[in-house]
Amino acid sequence: MTHDLLRRYLRESIGRKADPSLVVPDTRSIHAATTGKDVAKKVPGRNRGLAVDTLGLVIAAVGLAASAHENTAGTALPDRIAATRICRPRTP
Repeated sequence: MTHDLLRRYLRESIGRKADPSLVVPDTRSIHAATTGKDVAKKVPGRNRGLAVDTLGLVIAAVGLAASAHENTAGTALPDRIAATRICRPRTP
């Protein structure tokens, strides 16, 4: 919650709306010694998924075993974004 407030404050302080109009998802394999292995990339470790706004500020993050498919992160990120309440309807 504090992270959301800081992100909104920063966006408003540079003249942007508090809630972003665009969110960009990204996944990446991270080397680690103990969990899973990404067979396609031959990387032992973890997969992480991030959703950022156009300023590069993090909206949501998901961590998975490297053996999990990237679609798993792709389906988990929208749930995390919805949990941050960015996509809430505006009330007059």
